[in-house]
Amino acid sequence: MVLELIVNVLLFLFSIFCFWYVGATMPQSPDNELGAEQWPQAILVLLLIAIGYNIIRFFRTHKKEELGSAFADFFPGILRFLKSKLLIGMVILVVMALLYEPLGFLGTSFFFLAGYSLLLGERRLHVVLVSSFVIMLLLYLGFSVFLGVLLPRGSVPLLRNAALFLESIFQKFK
Repeated sequence: MVLELIVNVLLFLFSIFCFWYVGATMPQSPDNELGAEQWPQAILVLLLIAIGYNIIRFFRTHKKEELGSAFADFFPGILRFLKSKLLIGMVILVVMALLYEPLGFLGTSFFFLAGYSLLLGERRLHVVLVSSFVIMLLLYLGFSVFLGVLLPRGSVPLLRNAALFLESIFQKFK
C-alpha cells in the first residue's frame, strides 16, 4: 500500500522532470503550429493529472490508522518482496533482455520460457523442455514467417546455425 504511494510520487516527480527536459532541449516551434516539444508535453500534462488524481484517491480511500500501520510494515514488506517470485521473474526478464542479442531469439526465448515455467512451479523437466521448445518454435514461426519480422540470430555459433537452419526450412514453405 505504501509502495503504491511512493511509486506514484516518484512518477509524478519524474514526469515533471520530463516536462521540463522536453521544453529545455527541444527547439521551439512556430506559434501557429504544434511542434515536436508540445506533443510530449501535452501527454505529460495528462499523465500528471492522472497521477495527481491517483495520489488524492489514495489518501481518500485509506484512513490515517491504516496509513500508520502500512508505513510500519514498509521495510518488512520490502524484505518480503526481495524474497518473492515477482522479483525473480523481473530478474529473469532483465537477463533475457541482456542476452537477446548474443544468444539470439531462439536461445533467449527457450531459456526464458524454461526458466519462467520452473518459476511458476513446473518441476517435470521433460515437460519444461518440450513445452519451451514447442512454444519457442511457434513464436519463431509466428514472428519470422507470418509477420516477416527479422529476429536476431545471435553470435553463439550453435544458436546462429540453428536459426539459419530454421530459416532455410521455412523459406521452402513461403
